[in-house]
Amino acid sequence: MGGSQSKQFQEFKTLILQGLIAARKHMEKIVNLVEIMLSGSQLPCFRSGGAATVQGLKNRFHLTLTEDQLRRHVEDLVEASIHSWSTKLYDRYQYFANGTL
Repeated sequence: MGGSQSKQFQEFKTLILQGLIAARKHMEKIVNLVEIMLSGSQLPCFRSGGAATVQGLKNRFHLTLTEDQLRRHVEDLVEASIHSWSTKLYDRYQYFANGTL
């Protein structure tokens, strides 16, 4: 994308924010779908139990934050991911497995 100061990277952050704002508008529908999927599922992401899974999902929508606070939160998340060893490790995996970086 040309680095964290590039126009493309700034657009990437804007799109993440816009996506989260759009998803928040449909949170109840998304949560309802996850609740349906919980029934009898053996997926690892549901092992903590239905109530904990649903509450964790709801928390990720950050409904208590204003749009400006949400923008700052998204910027913090992106900044943290840039410096994360797991992000770098996953990028390496993608490069070697799929030839993408």
